Amino acid sequence: MSDTKVLISQLNEKVDKLIHRIAESNHAIENKQREILSLTDQLRQKDVLISGLRAQIQDLQSSQNSSVTLENEQLKGRINEMVREIDECISLLKVGN
Repeated sequence: MSDTKVLISQLNEKVDKLIHRIAESNHAIENKQREILSLTDQLRQKDVLISGLRAQIQDLQSSQNSSVTLENEQLKGRINEMVREIDECISLLKVGN
């Protein structure tokens, strides 16, 4: 009978250890789940930030392209004006000869 009590005592110790390990594992799982939720939230925030920055980049590129196009048109107009002046000068030189 004494052996049975020892075996039961050992079995109870092992069960208690298992229960303790299960509780620790559950606690670790809960911590990891909270960490996952936090990281998921951070990832969503970063995605929103990235989307906003991409939109800003597109806006900047569009405005830059518009200003470059306008500047090019102004330069073309100025060059055409200079060519006309040169043509007038050449005409005056021909008349003067």
